[in-house]
Amino acid sequence: MRRLIAALLLIPVAAGCSEHPSSPSVASANSLRLAALASHDTTQTQPGEGTSEREGQSAALQPTAGRQIIYRASLNLHVKDFAETDKRINALVGDAGGFVSQFSEDRSYGTQRGGRWTVRIPGGKFNWFLDAVGQLGVAERREVQSQDVSEEYVDLQSRLKNKQALEARLLELVASRGDAIKDVLVLEGELGRVREEIEKLQGRIRFLSDRVALTTVEIAAYERLDYQPPEATFAQRLHSTLLFSVDRLRQLAEFIAITLTAVVPWMVALSLLLLPVGLIIRHRWRRGPVAAHVS
Repeated sequence: MRRLIAALLLIPVAAGCSEHPSSPSVASANSLRLAALASHDTTQTQPGEGTSEREGQSAALQPTAGRQIIYRASLNLHVKDFAETDKRINALVGDAGGFVSQFSEDRSYGTQRGGRWTVRIPGGKFNWFLDAVGQLGVAERREVQSQDVSEEYVDLQSRLKNKQALEARLLELVASRGDAIKDVLVLEGELGRVREEIEKLQGRIRFLSDRVALTTVEIAAYERLDYQPPEATFAQRLHSTLLFSVDRLRQLAEFIAITLTAVVPWMVALSLLLLPVGLIIRHRWRRGPVAAHVS
């Protein structure tokens, strides 16, 4: 029976070594100790006993439904009244169901005030909040970033399930070995390592879940009474005009390609239908001059 237990333990421990290449020596030493722990038993493994574990690991690798996406945005504003802007930003944060995680105020333009906010907003209110804040002044810069962490999220959940299953088996072994202190110490050392890995996985999952549920928006607002949006230079206008013309040319090429794709099958079909008629007309036209010549 000990060999069965050792085999069940060595499989997830070996998997843990491949997941954490930075600490192979510790995992290898634990594997050797567990193998030695079971080397004194001569009981054979019953066929089919390892199948249930492999099926359980396969089930744990099934991906979860839905995408896990982290959104982050930054917005720079020039406003007329900083105090009023501060009040309205806090009101919008409250209406969105979020909170201000950080705030700082400075006077970069003499007596004119400015400040920075880092706010956490629920994902469902992300776009609404950005649009509402953008209307508080003149937006000099607006940037939105997204990061899809679905694959990492599913991988962490699968690894967590495997580690928790290993922890349960180690607990059973510790409870059943009250007579061998040395064996219990080896198992408890392995159990401590597994629990540490479980805590790391759980911490990473909580971090990703928090970032997915609450988006991060960084706002910078400065009081500029004389601010005017910069006008486009000649080079910028020339560049934008060129891009506009190229885009229209691309649209025309796409329209022509789509039209030809729609017309060509009809032209082929009509050609096949009119081909016999053309051959008959040509044949009769040739026979007419010949008959006139003979007569």
